[in-house]
Amino acid sequence: MSLLRRVFSGKNMAMPRIVILISGQGSNMRAILSKIRQRKLAAECVLVLSDREATGLALARTFGVKAELFAKHKDESREAFDTRLAARIHKENPALVVCAGYLKIITRPLLTAFPRRILNIHPSLLPAFPGLKAQQQALDYGVKITGCTIHLVDEGVDTGRILAQSPVAVKKGDSVAALSRRILAAEHDLYWRTIAGYLKTLKV
Repeated sequence: MSLLRRVFSGKNMAMPRIVILISGQGSNMRAILSKIRQRKLAAECVLVLSDREATGLALARTFGVKAELFAKHKDESREAFDTRLAARIHKENPALVVCAGYLKIITRPLLTAFPRRILNIHPSLLPAFPGLKAQQQALDYGVKITGCTIHLVDEGVDTGRILAQSPVAVKKGDSVAALSRRILAAEHDLYWRTIAGYLKTLKV
């Protein structure tokens, strides 16, 4: 039985649970939480975690969502951090972990804890321009079309299976800031739709 069929079969109509990981102001998180509030996205965000002090934590709380700082300890390895993070997320029993401006590379302990259950968004049409400063990379290369990609997270950098993409035209004389704003607008529309679609495919 699919997750959505199971959770909607009871009288309480429990929604599939998601946890969102952020590192900054959380604009994609805001877009997702807004669609949940508007009942356009059939999900419940049960927790927002940030690996650093971030304005997105306060923003999440304005939506009534539990939000916590979950920082890396001094001298802690990435693997040890992700082991702790996986244990914290497991307490919420989420169907999906959503990276929304989360700036840490995710390692094996977290990936194995939530196989094919971690999504990320990237501001380019992958596999073009992975990694940091994707918008600057697009401008430097001179492409006419870039965009955004939602993909599953694997052990590479922006190499996981692509779930959805949205193109954005590069305009003559574009700055990084201007191009980034248009890509971000595309991200805000694409991410929640992709989450909704992917939740329907999950088996539990």
